[in-house]
Parts: sequence; structure tokens; C-alpha cells
Amino acid sequence: MIGSLVKFSGDRREIHFPSSPQYPAFWGKVGLVTSYTKQEASGDEHVRVQWVKPFHWQSPEFPVTYSDFNLLNFEIVGRA
Repeated sequence: MIGSLVKFSGDRREIHFPSSPQYPAFWGKVGLVTSYTKQEASGDEHVRVQWVKPFHWQSPEFPVTYSDFNLLNFEIVGRA
């Protein structure tokens, strides 16, 4: 999984996490998986993504370069 290219999917976010914030600024953004963790008890998969093109979200001074999300938020564009 590490090294895979992924794209944040607003549709997947709405399906799997309808009660959570939807983060529309992330929709369609592409990143590289730099860390992968699978929770033993729940089976949840989490990834840290380094965004291919950093973008501004909450602060115009500090672009988002890395993010951590459940893997269910992403479409896999290419596997490493």
C-alpha cells in the first residue's frame, strides 16, 4: 500500500462517513501513501497521504502537504 497513488473521493466519504465533516476542499485531490496502518481489532485501514499538489485549506499561509484519513475515503489510482 505504501507508495500507492490515491485520490480523495467525496462520493466515498459521503457513503462511508455520512455523519462526519465532508471536507470538500479535499475532493479529487491526488496523493501518495507514505504510511499505512491496519487496526487489529476493527480491521480499519488508515493512511497518511502526501499530496501531489499541496493546497490551501484553512490557512492561506500554510498549504496542506500531508493528511491522515481512513482508506475508505480514497480511490486507488495506482498500486505500488
